Amino acid sequence: MTANVSRTKKSLRNTVFGMGGLFCSLVVSFATKSVFVRLLGAEYNGVNGLFSNILQVLNLAELGFATSIAYALYKPLKNDDERATAALMNYFARIYRIIAIIVAAAGCCCIPFLQYLIAEDISELSFSINELRGYFAMYLASTVCSYLLAYKRTIITADQNNYLVTNVDNICNIMLNVTQIVLLLIYKNYYAYLTIMIAKTIINNLILHLIASKKYPYLRTYRKERLPKTAKSAIFKNVQAAFLHRIGGVIAYNTTSIVISAFVSLIDAGKYSNYIMIITGVSNFVNILFNSVTASIGNLCVDESEDRQYSVFKKIQYVALFAAVFSYICYICLFNPFVEIWVGSDMVMSMWVVFAISLNAMVGYFRRAVTAFKDAKGMFRNDWYKPLLEAGVGIGLAIGLSYVWGTFGVVLGYTLSTIFIAIPIENVVLFKQGIHKSVIRQILTLVVAALFAFAVGALGYYINTFIPSGIGWFILRFIFVVVFAAGAFIFATCWTPEFKYYKALADRIFKAMLAKIKNLLHRGKKAVPAEGQESRDVVEGGAESVDDSAESLPCAEERESGGDKSEEGK
Repeated sequence: MTANVSRTKKSLRNTVFGMGGLFCSLVVSFATKSVFVRLLGAEYNGVNGLFSNILQVLNLAELGFATSIAYALYKPLKNDDERATAALMNYFARIYRIIAIIVAAAGCCCIPFLQYLIAEDISELSFSINELRGYFAMYLASTVCSYLLAYKRTIITADQNNYLVTNVDNICNIMLNVTQIVLLLIYKNYYAYLTIMIAKTIINNLILHLIASKKYPYLRTYRKERLPKTAKSAIFKNVQAAFLHRIGGVIAYNTTSIVISAFVSLIDAGKYSNYIMIITGVSNFVNILFNSVTASIGNLCVDESEDRQYSVFKKIQYVALFAAVFSYICYICLFNPFVEIWVGSDMVMSMWVVFAISLNAMVGYFRRAVTAFKDAKGMFRNDWYKPLLEAGVGIGLAIGLSYVWGTFGVVLGYTLSTIFIAIPIENVVLFKQGIHKSVIRQILTLVVAALFAFAVGALGYYINTFIPSGIGWFILRFIFVVVFAAGAFIFATCWTPEFKYYKALADRIFKAMLAKIKNLLHRGKKAVPAEGQESRDVVEGGAESVDDSAESLPCAEERESGGDKSEEGK
């Protein structure tokens, strides 16, 4: 157990360790996608996107157990209650084995109907129906394998050691993608591509299983420990609500390619998947931050007052709003130029579709701070009806608008459902029942941020029309848009307590790191052992100053002497 390590230091470590590996993994993933599209073509690209979405729907069988178990683990991990932790994990393992069987059975039932999820006549495509079914069977095998050992990811994440999960995931992804590129160049075969995907799933989860077993040896000691019926009942109550929330998430984000493939075309589904890969790659960086602090928020909600929680919420939401506005502007200005260079001009979609995709991404970021706090507080039952309403309206609008506007209509339908149903309900629940603050002020904050993004995005897009196409010009375009988007947001928010908080924090960390570097250089010049020892003392002091800076992060534990007085803006 690592109870002696502060929430903040764990959050900071989880964030830092994830960024470098994720960047490398992302670069290799984009290279793999480029090779895949250019060698196998748009139809196989569409199949890839379609099958990924189908399996995400089948994964609804998971019911939200991972989220509910993670919430249940916060307290026993914090209290070093090994028996209770082991009992939860033993229960989780049995549940996941059952889920693997359910997903396998449901997937097999889907195989005879795959052709009905493709708008084109199957005879017009470059593969037969039997090949299509074989591809799906391999995708299904990869998903089923993920449930057999993946449950131990949860305890690592709940214990605020998510950096271990991200490191293993990134290394395995890099190895997978490099191997896939080699096999695609040699064989140009989709079966070879899928075989490596299955191998990666098994190896990835096996490594995490071994890490968890070594890090938490008491899981083996208490492998027969059983969860009390009262605890099971509490988990199932949360699971019921969490499952409904999963429905909303899956419908909103993981059925889009299915609807596009069934009602527009398989090729359009493939084009759409290229854009979603970009969004997923970028959002993974933000996910590292939010995943790193979610467990810290869980501990915060146990230990601190609602005023303290709200103060932390505003700081975390500032980051979410920056990600939302920044990403929208960048996507509007850079999506199509990048896709043209990356996978070819044939894969470029209309600006109306780009607008809908960018808006959907921005809206998703708007929800991050609220959902992070709701999950950490275990507020799964408070808005159980929301995902059902969101899912029903979303898929209805998507299918209806697909007949009018094609892919643009599909994406817009899901986005409208999120804007007018999910966001208002989530905010009302958290602010009325969770931290008891003004929900009107919160909604107005999101509206102002959206209007600001639209205005700055339109201006940025107009300026970009004067920049020629080409790789060299794209680099210039990229630099301009990044600086323009970030600068606009910082200029608009530089008066806020949250900006001042992060600016002061950045200054402290930068000065501490600079002092540490200077001390290291000074130490290198020392030749006398005694002086070397003195330098080590100085270096250690510099390192401690970095840690002190880290303790000012949003989820930091309050200092005994400072309390809430140390918060920015109070």
